[in-house]
Amino acid sequence: MSYKVAIAGAGPGGALLARELARNGIEVTIYEKNSYDELGHDWSDAVEVEALKAAGIDMPLLEGLQWKGKLVKEISGGEGVFEKHAVPRLRVYSPGRKNYKDIDFKMITTDRRRLGQLLVDHAEAVGAVVKYGYEAKGLLFRENGKKGLEGVEVYGLVLRDLNKGSEEKIEADVIVESSGFHCVLRNSLPTHTGLADLFTDSDFALVHREVRPYRPETEAESIEPGSSAAIIPDHYRYGYNSGYQWTHLHNEESIDVGAGVKSDMPGVDPQEIIEAFIAEHPAIRPGRIRGGRSLCIVGRPLLSFVAHGFLVLGDAASTSVPTTGCGVGSAIFAALGASEVLNEAALEKRNDLDKLWAINKKFYLDSHRGPSFAALSELRIMLQTLSHEELDFLFSKDLLDKATLQDAINGHFSPPSIAKKIKSFQSGLTRPGILLKLNRAVGNAAKVYEHYRNYPSAWDAAAYEKWKNRALELLTAT
Repeated sequence: MSYKVAIAGAGPGGALLARELARNGIEVTIYEKNSYDELGHDWSDAVEVEALKAAGIDMPLLEGLQWKGKLVKEISGGEGVFEKHAVPRLRVYSPGRKNYKDIDFKMITTDRRRLGQLLVDHAEAVGAVVKYGYEAKGLLFRENGKKGLEGVEVYGLVLRDLNKGSEEKIEADVIVESSGFHCVLRNSLPTHTGLADLFTDSDFALVHREVRPYRPETEAESIEPGSSAAIIPDHYRYGYNSGYQWTHLHNEESIDVGAGVKSDMPGVDPQEIIEAFIAEHPAIRPGRIRGGRSLCIVGRPLLSFVAHGFLVLGDAASTSVPTTGCGVGSAIFAALGASEVLNEAALEKRNDLDKLWAINKKFYLDSHRGPSFAALSELRIMLQTLSHEELDFLFSKDLLDKATLQDAINGHFSPPSIAKKIKSFQSGLTRPGILLKLNRAVGNAAKVYEHYRNYPSAWDAAAYEKWKNRALELLTAT
């Protein structure tokens, strides 16, 4: 099949897309900056079980609180993709740990580095080519005098060979950016396309995490079980320092401790948060096993992922869950949807905006993700303005209830229960200011959700411009 796709970045989305295209005989090459041994983050993340199943990963079976299967690690740092300890139920605390909800957690702790390598192995096994040591520098495109998305035609990629120190240009029918939130490629396009907008500081969380040895028998006797000082092996502290803090067991001997805060929040460092937490809990032992520090994209998704001959995937498209920063699942589903469209486009020898628009349709109309993530992003912005005491209040009055938190952390937006509770409490509660702020935010998030459910199903410049302008009005209302 005479159809070429070039992918910048071997992240989960890019590698999976390459696998699916190569299976159908499309000539696909991944250009990756790092080496095979450096793929992905050097830690384990929560990834949606359904996404990994959809990707065809050999999934383990749940037995009690343990995963069993050939891809499960038996020891800390051992071979395998999945950590042994399962988290079917997650305890979600208010910032002050005064209240909590136990929610169903639909994720599995996954070694990001090993997952990345596994997906690349899959892609190469069916004919995709992976070239390491290449850094994406920009796009090759033509302008045709029109404005907006239809004003450019992308036909190639500018790369830097890090081993030789030279630049080269390659041409392809479709260029895919899957290189992370720096989004060098889409930012090289003209501003009138709407794809070149930079992410702002508020679109990120600053995250620090460490995997430490864990010895529960060394927990101080003075700490009573159930007290705010007692360690909860699988917990999530929501809204803490306008972000979150967590612990997740990996196995009987190791635990992941981490925190995330607004990237532009002065005077708050997530590393200091977890160091203070570790110091309070003797069960978490000295000696970091793995971990690191990074920015995590939590903003709303791009309004379009495509232009003529061009597609954006993963963090470059800001498709992480805004409430947690978990992005692998969305990258997987987006890649699977994009592969269906590109396989059909290759058969028709097309790469135009009209044809690629179906990729947007799959994310915004055929899935809950686009509308949910846009709405959750609006709620996140409001919740970050509340103090710990105000969030504790919302937890205590069940305005942030189990169903709402469960949906939000798993990436779904469900406004009705909150709105109904606010209405029932308005006449009797003594905190009208908080209720007013929450009611306004929930109402606007619901409007955003409904607007995104009316995303243009086919490319039409006028219809898209009208939809986009209304979306931008709603997204700035908070």
